[in-house]
Amino acid sequence: MTTGAVAPRERRLQLPIWVRSITGYLIVPNLAFLILGWFVYMNRPLVNLDYLLLGAVAGLLPPAIVIVAYVLLVANDAFVTLAPVFHFNLETAAWSTPYGLRLGLGAASLGFVLVTSAVTIAVLGIRFSQGQSRRGVQPSALALALLIFGLDFVGGTNRLSHADAALIPFNLATSASYNTVLSLYHAVRGGRSDPKVKRIEYAQSATGQLRRVLNTSSPAHSIGAQHLVIVIVESLGQLEDSAGAPLILGPLLSGDVRRRYTINIGTVQTHGATTSGELRELCGVDTDYRSVGAVDVTSCIPIQLRSAGFKTVAIHGYSGGFFDRARWYPQIGFEQAWFGDDLARQASLAVCGSTFRGVRDPDAGRFVARQLLDAPKGERRFVYWLTLSSHLPVDASCGAESGLDCRATAETTRFADVCALLRIQYLVAQSVAEIATDPLLPPTRFIVVGDHPPPFFSRARRSLFAEGRVPFVELIPRPARPSVRRATSSPPR
Repeated sequence: MTTGAVAPRERRLQLPIWVRSITGYLIVPNLAFLILGWFVYMNRPLVNLDYLLLGAVAGLLPPAIVIVAYVLLVANDAFVTLAPVFHFNLETAAWSTPYGLRLGLGAASLGFVLVTSAVTIAVLGIRFSQGQSRRGVQPSALALALLIFGLDFVGGTNRLSHADAALIPFNLATSASYNTVLSLYHAVRGGRSDPKVKRIEYAQSATGQLRRVLNTSSPAHSIGAQHLVIVIVESLGQLEDSAGAPLILGPLLSGDVRRRYTINIGTVQTHGATTSGELRELCGVDTDYRSVGAVDVTSCIPIQLRSAGFKTVAIHGYSGGFFDRARWYPQIGFEQAWFGDDLARQASLAVCGSTFRGVRDPDAGRFVARQLLDAPKGERRFVYWLTLSSHLPVDASCGAESGLDCRATAETTRFADVCALLRIQYLVAQSVAEIATDPLLPPTRFIVVGDHPPPFFSRARRSLFAEGRVPFVELIPRPARPSVRRATSSPPR
């Protein structure tokens, strides 16, 4: 007989295995991305079925393999989800990964955050599922995955549905792994020899009017000026606020500019990242840098003007090895290219930037001016300038001397990084306006256009700019006014 009462063992709440499986392999990972979507712009379906499929077979695998597989699924999910933030499609993003690794500390920091987040989500998911307590296939996870896939198919949001209208008002499900494998398959199967190149209409680019004339008349007489300058401004977006829209390009609309130029302003549709914007304006095609080999370069502005006797010069403040520009710029007609490495050797050119550190836009702009003003008499030049300093994440010091007052709009007052971005882009407009109004400049035609809207992660910041649309300004020199001679009458004799 015992002298003391034995406390009953505490009963732990034991959830059914299917509840634990759904929690760990459906709710935890997808909820993490759903929460992230409240703060970061991304277009991700509600459910990624990869996790449920892993949960269905987790009992057949060693615990270490399950953890590694879970981490890889989260990392791939993040890669597929966030690639469009930077205006990359998945295939382009995968192909461009080696260039991202060249960013050094920036890439290392992003990689650390990604790996840490993926491991955290994986550990939480497996801990909630307690999947290793039961061996064998978990039919509940497999059945739920098939049910969600069926709803997605019937609802019309699945690519296999081929539906003209969706019954469900949101994209229900996806498989990030399937999308990655499919993109890699197309990349490996096609490689550089089977790229996708689509001709665009003249109205779909800021250079459309110029390209139309070049394709129908002699390039030597069609630009309406001695020189041509095309400036593609990194992350120049169209502000939704009508009061703030003229701010960035304001210097190009000044009275001094209007007296010397006819001004065309507007917006064009954009698709893809920076190299897509370049090829849109320079060659009139919808593609990216991987497909340059399949572009009909005879229709590209640089090669057309070079054939007509122009000296063709490209200027960019970052490395020519990034996105292979040093390789494909000559292919489309540039006989000379000045990249960040070359420009930085000029004693007067300074650098700035965070992840993408290179020659400051105002300094590059002065180099552009020298290319025009120092041209030998009678030589015609086409100068192409791809700006750099407004590449996200922006370094506010790149716009230190900007004349833009961010108190002019509520948006720029609210967000310091948006303010910094616009101040840098305003400096580009100032630089172009200074070049255009230089009294020593021969007649020169200017086209200034954005490559793509700024790829802010934040939904609040991203919503300030029109999606898929960028502004442009074109300056066409006015004909020189003939000197007027006053008629004089001879005095009577």
